[in-house]
This record gives sequence, C-alpha cells and structure tokens, in this order.
Amino acid sequence: MCLSRQTGNGPSLDNCQFGCRKRRSTVHAFTAILQLPHQWMSSLDSGDSVRTVFVDFRKAVDLVNHDILFSKLIKYNISHFLLRWFGSYLSGRQQRVRTSQSLSSWKELKGAMPQGSWLGPLSFLVLINDLSTGCPLHKYVDDTIVTELLPKHANTDMSTFSPNLLSWANENNLVIALAIQYAPYL
Repeated sequence: MCLSRQTGNGPSLDNCQFGCRKRRSTVHAFTAILQLPHQWMSSLDSGDSVRTVFVDFRKAVDLVNHDILFSKLIKYNISHFLLRWFGSYLSGRQQRVRTSQSLSSWKELKGAMPQGSWLGPLSFLVLINDLSTGCPLHKYVDDTIVTELLPKHANTDMSTFSPNLLSWANENNLVIALAIQYAPYL
C-alpha cells in the first residue's frame, strides 16, 4: 500500500511525522528534533517561556482499531480493491499461547496489526496523521512532542492543547502511556 502513489486528491501525511517513511527516517527526525532545543533556548534567552509535553501512545500498533483506520484510509482515495485486500489481510487472524506443554485454544484477533509487518507502522501513521492540538507537533511513529513558545507575560494555551490531545486519543481508541504533566515555566 503506497500512500504516496494512492493519495490523489486525498490528504497527505504530515511533514512533521517521522519514522517508517521514505525521506522521513530516524535521521530526519533526529535532525528536526535537534532544532527544538535551539528554538527553546532562543525563546528563553529572549525572556520568553517554553512549555513542552512528551507523549507516548501505549502499545500504539497493537491498539489500532480497524474500523477507525479504514474510515481514515478511505479519505486517502485508496482504491476499493486495495482496501478490500488490506481488510482480508487483517480479518480472520487468530493466535494461541504455548506455555511449557500447555497450549491454549485459538482466539480471534479483532484489532491490532500483525507483528513484524511494515503495514502496521504505516497504518499507525495514517491513524495519527490527523492529530492536531492547536500548537506545533513533532511526531515519530507513536511518540509526539507538543511545544508551546510563550512570549513574555502571555497566558499558556496548554490547558486547551492537553484536552484536545486527550479527546483525539479517546476518539481514536488510543491510550497515552504516561499522564500528562505540566512542566514549570523555564
């Protein structure tokens, strides 16, 4: 499933989304994220403040809801043939567990992505692509950095950004690994 060739008039993947993409690798993410401390220090040197929240989605690829994913894939103008193929790839999967000499019965998997597939991370990128909080974001697969640069004496909007993030996570059946904590003004 090559989104770059399939999108047509549909949305494109966020330029601040790194990982699992051509020309958006770990090296590119590292380069982009290294610029953040420079921006933060420039703001601090000017007497401004910085607020940053680091977000990790717990078991992100394991919690991909197929219905939500397909509703988003449709917006990318991916052909119905590819959508049906991808649906058949995800449906009817089963697993069981072996411990010592015991073997559990088969259980159908109703969510998640097959382990070790390249479609899993790519699907998560589609799922997280519309994440928006109202402030700058940098995303590396399931990790997101939310940044707010505050001019002197300005009020923070982090109290708006955080509920937006939590609402988006809830709507997409994703769980944030750690509780959001506000850092003191730097």
